[in-house]
Amino acid sequence: MTDLGPRILFEDTHLAVFSKPSGLLSQGDISGEPNLVDWLRDHFGRHYVGLIHRLDRNTSGVMVAAKRSKAADRLSEALREGSLKRTYRAWLVGSVPPEARCWRHFLFKDEKRNESRVVDSSFPGAKEAGLSLKVLGRSQRLGHVLTLAEIRLETGRSHQIRVQTAYEGYPLLGDVKYGVHRGEAWSASFGRPALHSFAIEFPHPMSGEILKIEDPLPPDMAALEP
Repeated sequence: MTDLGPRILFEDTHLAVFSKPSGLLSQGDISGEPNLVDWLRDHFGRHYVGLIHRLDRNTSGVMVAAKRSKAADRLSEALREGSLKRTYRAWLVGSVPPEARCWRHFLFKDEKRNESRVVDSSFPGAKEAGLSLKVLGRSQRLGHVLTLAEIRLETGRSHQIRVQTAYEGYPLLGDVKYGVHRGEAWSASFGRPALHSFAIEFPHPMSGEILKIEDPLPPDMAALEP
């Protein structure tokens, strides 16, 4: 687990903010592979870990976990109310127009296939998903135009960014599950969806102080910058 251990960015007696590397599971599953929760149990020296939100295995970046149930309850409430804010950075395939945009769709998750898709609002089980997107720059990979985007989530649906960007015609580089380029070697060879949890902002569950912590792009994504 050492090679996949997260980096602690902030820690006190109530919580820890850390950077999860790509490849590390957020929680354990039947595979028995190393996972974030077990790493935090060792780090905290206690069994209880209040994981406030999750990242997909191959998504990197900043997360927060509580050390005690009271802190976990307050952080979870902040997430529900929108005062816990998450900002991502992603390399999207294509030239996204520079104007800021907000995308709203309804998503349905097929639990058996672990796959989400955009559906009509009347579809049984559909949940509204919203995000805002801002263009930060452009680059190229093997002759294909890429857009570096900053994305702020309004909701936290499964695979939300991956599904919504693909639906709008700008799938994530390296995403082999969603988007029209998922079977093309030039994109798949990146090795993972090019998505990074860049910043998190929330009121401290005890003091109320606003904490904003950023985590720079990891080497694989930073290497695409011109």
